[in-house]
Amino acid sequence: MSRPIFSLDNFRHRVAHLEALPQFAVLGVISGLLTGLVILVLRQAIEIPLRYWLPDNDPENFESLSTLSRFLAPLLGTLLIGLIFTYINRDARDVGVPHVLERLNYHQGHFSLKNAASQFLAAAITVVSGQSAGREGPAIHLGAAFSSLFGRRLGLPNNSIRVLVGCGAAAAISASFNTPIAGVIFAMEVIIMEYTIAGFTPVILASVSAAVLTRLVYGADPAFEVPSLSINSLWDIPFTILLGLIFGALSALFI
Repeated sequence: MSRPIFSLDNFRHRVAHLEALPQFAVLGVISGLLTGLVILVLRQAIEIPLRYWLPDNDPENFESLSTLSRFLAPLLGTLLIGLIFTYINRDARDVGVPHVLERLNYHQGHFSLKNAASQFLAAAITVVSGQSAGREGPAIHLGAAFSSLFGRRLGLPNNSIRVLVGCGAAAAISASFNTPIAGVIFAMEVIIMEYTIAGFTPVILASVSAAVLTRLVYGADPAFEVPSLSINSLWDIPFTILLGLIFGALSALFI
């Protein structure tokens, strides 16, 4: 009797060991595509209402609204979010990057679908109503959550779930802003907080996969246009170093 080409039990056994690089690479690509799809849905859930609501069908044209509309929109959005979070379970109210870190550090990277759903709704309402928040935090939460849920659905071991959380976070940044390198750096520095080949490779593949999927829909242009910067004099370098030290100290004090 011939052996099956693919065995899920054998796959689970392989990814339980850190040297299972080919298996982690496959997981990274799937995580990137899954996260990229989720972020595309989130972006459309934000941009479609804004195109119909804002003048000139421009999803960033809040300035053209009347003063009354700009005043009432955030209030109504806050009221709606408050009502949603009042009537959902307390366990489903935790959202954002702090929730991702908490689940990764204390719950082996396991996430709840209810938290992801509440994050999706809250993010869409928040951005559409013009409040001072972006989609990067919600995107990271959604990418990490759906990648984790995918791994749990396959019954993968905890070490694989942790890698998938990092893959989802990297892919979320990449898909949100068309910045695959930034996604990798963020995931490795903030989420996983360690550099290993078994973790680095799938995170890179996830970030690139999400970027490819996003570029098929939105094109290759980055989300933000960064002006070209140049050093006019060597005397600029000491001031740049000084600014780095100052803001690094301020960041440490803030934390």
